[in-house]
Amino acid sequence: MQDEVLRFRETTNPTVSGNQVGISNIFERDLPDAKGVVGPRISAVLVIFDPATQQSRRETVATGSTVAIGADHYCVVSVEAGKSAPGWVSLRKLAP
Repeated sequence: MQDEVLRFRETTNPTVSGNQVGISNIFERDLPDAKGVVGPRISAVLVIFDPATQQSRRETVATGSTVAIGADHYCVVSVEAGKSAPGWVSLRKLAP
């Protein structure tokens, strides 16, 4: 599964690693890259809801980000802004 890329549309709420992940607000923000240099990057907000604990948290992610969802970690492969329709976020599960 580590090589499989999961692609999710903005405004959806898929279940990933047992958690509901709301995907929204895809647009350009000033965020640091891997070297810490801040600049405009296309990003998205993930609202991660754990049904077991009834807790939710918000993560702002961009291409190259790593995010924990449930007991797993995912690399953000891409964030694509939509033009006349919702955008997309693509994730790849990382090896434990």
